[in-house]
Amino acid sequence: MRKFIKYGLSGLIILIVSINYFWTPFEKTPVQLSLENHFKSLEEQIAKDAVWTAETVFKVGVLDDGTNRTGYAQYVCQVLSEKGLDNTWVQIVDIVKLSRDGEWVKLGDYRCNKF
Repeated sequence: MRKFIKYGLSGLIILIVSINYFWTPFEKTPVQLSLENHFKSLEEQIAKDAVWTAETVFKVGVLDDGTNRTGYAQYVCQVLSEKGLDNTWVQIVDIVKLSRDGEWVKLGDYRCNKF
């Protein structure tokens, strides 16, 4: 038991230090906040929720209707591009799975690039 506690505790400490070292929180820009709010609003009928999970990763939650949502991710890229955010990875995720199970199930994605 002591061995487990010794190695288990040191493993936990390494994990915590690693997370703090590699995970860098970021402050959302006013444009990012505006886009997040836009996709949470009734203006976007397909989107149910939206969040920036990193500086260049934007996740939009939708209801899974069984279709591939890459086309919707491309549309989201167009909206982001209009606001000057061209280098973003848009991921469309199943909002029900996320809410119920905490799983980020990707239904489609697109990497926005400036043309």
